[in-house]
Amino acid sequence: MDYHYTPPPVPTLARWRRLYRSHPGLSVLRVLEYEALAAQPLAGRVLDVGGGAKSPYVSHMSQGIEVESVNIDPKIEPTYLIEPGERFPVPEARYDHVICLNTLEHIYDAASVLKDIRRVLKPGGTAIVTVPWIFRIHAHPDDYFRATPSWWRESFERAGFSQLELQPLVWGRYTSASAISGHRGPFPRLMFHGAHLRDWLYALLTVRGGTYSGKRGERICAVSSGWMMIGEA
Repeated sequence: MDYHYTPPPVPTLARWRRLYRSHPGLSVLRVLEYEALAAQPLAGRVLDVGGGAKSPYVSHMSQGIEVESVNIDPKIEPTYLIEPGERFPVPEARYDHVICLNTLEHIYDAASVLKDIRRVLKPGGTAIVTVPWIFRIHAHPDDYFRATPSWWRESFERAGFSQLELQPLVWGRYTSASAISGHRGPFPRLMFHGAHLRDWLYALLTVRGGTYSGKRGERICAVSSGWMMIGEA
């Protein structure tokens, strides 16, 4: 399997304003996921693993696509309601794309779900997967694990994907740390954005180029809020 690591973009003030004007009140992981999802050219038939008609990111997906979904939660209104661990009730090679956002950490045997995602993709189709890394436990109904890029690379290869691109979802160290420690006091959202501005200033003074690359970038990306992975069948 061909593996590509893509350094993420550094913070900018224009990007900060754009993201939180569009997504006020959300976590840094969510806004970075929605930014990354909006950049993906989805077309044709799409399966949303862990989503449904009431998923909050539906409006950020490409227009003119045919979306079906699988989920264990009926309140999200999936196309196919399944039990935990159940195989997707769809035939092989049905979808042009599969998306799976913040779902695999809630599944005990995530590797088996990757194999099922690969099974339902058409040849040359892509799976767009996001998972948290530096992020609190958030059971729904359970939260089982956090995995490194090495684990995901090995798991995508074992699932039969021919190519994997992995990009850290990170704004910076201060923002990742604040997501874990939380914000205490009378102005928590002000503290939240203050961490974003500290990361912007740090990147402005120390990072050369438009991405978190090199040794410094590797250290910053080691505390990413999450990973975005694009696997090709």
